[in-house]
Amino acid sequence: MDKTWPDVFGKMSRLDKGLAIVVVLGLTVAGVSLGRSLRDDRVQIEYLESETQEAIYIDIEGAVMTPGVYTLAIGARLKDLLVASGGYSERADREYSQKNLNLAEPLKDGQKVYIPELPNTPSVPGYAEAKSGQKMVNVNTATATELDTLWGVGPSKAEKVIQNRPYGTLDELVAKGGLTRQILEKNQGVIGLY
Repeated sequence: MDKTWPDVFGKMSRLDKGLAIVVVLGLTVAGVSLGRSLRDDRVQIEYLESETQEAIYIDIEGAVMTPGVYTLAIGARLKDLLVASGGYSERADREYSQKNLNLAEPLKDGQKVYIPELPNTPSVPGYAEAKSGQKMVNVNTATATELDTLWGVGPSKAEKVIQNRPYGTLDELVAKGGLTRQILEKNQGVIGLY
């Protein structure tokens, strides 16, 4: 009984041949659909995991034993990140860190933390965005020496600012030729009218 598929297929009636073709096509479609659904389930599971995030990723650099990106639980604090990275290295500026880093600070996903090294420690403590080390300068009453402390303002620009007083708005500093728009923008937060 060495019958081949063409021998068997050739002896079938026309109706049986049609049914056999439909069954083979149905099995093929079912197999392809099953394969695709298995791949789609895997992608869907990854998508669901990212939606129900149970971890955060934090980058810590600078004077720690093992800098890099760490995965921590939601609600982790800066102290947890320091422990995960092996703690301060021998080059860490511990005095600066004690004064300026809040170990109880909650971390956010995607945050970057930098621990300063001794030679690279910022000269002005605190966050650079929050503290510039300068007091507020009133352009209507400041002396030439006080105006000279502003970014991009030298003795000659300070004299122009003084000559064109009073100013009703900061934009008048530019309009009256005392400062350029760039200098005004760079000094935003330390220059004012009062």
